[in-house]
Amino acid sequence: MNTNEVIAPIIMFLFALCFSFIAAWSRKNQWAVIPAGFFASLGLVLTLEVLIPESEATGLSFMLLLAATFLFFAILSKKNWWAVIPGGLFASIGLVIALDTLIPHEEYPRIQGLLTWGFYSWALFLGLAATFGTLWLLRKSLPTSWAVYPAFSFLAIAVLSIIEGARFSEYWLATMLLVFGATALLALLTRKRTTAGLQAPRVKA
Repeated sequence: MNTNEVIAPIIMFLFALCFSFIAAWSRKNQWAVIPAGFFASLGLVLTLEVLIPESEATGLSFMLLLAATFLFFAILSKKNWWAVIPGGLFASIGLVIALDTLIPHEEYPRIQGLLTWGFYSWALFLGLAATFGTLWLLRKSLPTSWAVYPAFSFLAIAVLSIIEGARFSEYWLATMLLVFGATALLALLTRKRTTAGLQAPRVKA
C-alpha cells in the first residue's frame, strides 16, 4: 500500500465533508448534497480498491450510494422530484450488477461491431420503468403525469429484451425505436382526445 492509495480516499472524504457542511448550513444549499454524496461514493470506492482489490462489490457500492444520494435529495423538497430519475437509473444499474454477481448465468455471445447487452439487461429497463412509474403515481402532488409514457416504454423494452434474449444485441435499436415511436403516437392521440374532450361544446337542454 503506497501513500497515494491512502491520500486519495481521504481527500475525497474531506470534499464530501465540506459539501455536507455547506448543505447543512442553509436550506438554500440543498444542492450541495449531490456533490457530497458523489465524493463520499468515490471515497468509498477508492477505499475498497485498496482494502479489497478487484472486488465486485466496488461498482455495486458506488451505484447504490449515488442512487441513495439522489433519492435523499429528492426527499428534501418536492421541487427536487427530478432527482428520482438519476436515482432510479443508478439503482437500476446497481441491480444489474448485483444480479450479475450473485446469480450465475451463461454470458451472451459477443458480436463484433455491435453493442452487446448483458443477460440482465431487462433488469435495467424494468428498474427504469419502476422509476417513471413511481413518478406517475405521485402525479397528484407533482407535475409528473407524463411519466406514464416512459414507464410503459421501458416496461415494454424489458419484456421484449427477455423475449429476444441474446438477439437483443442485434435488434435493440429497432426495438427501442419501435417502442418509443408507438409510445409517442399513443401520447399524441391521448393528448388530442383529451383536448377535444375539453373543447367539446355543451348542448343546452
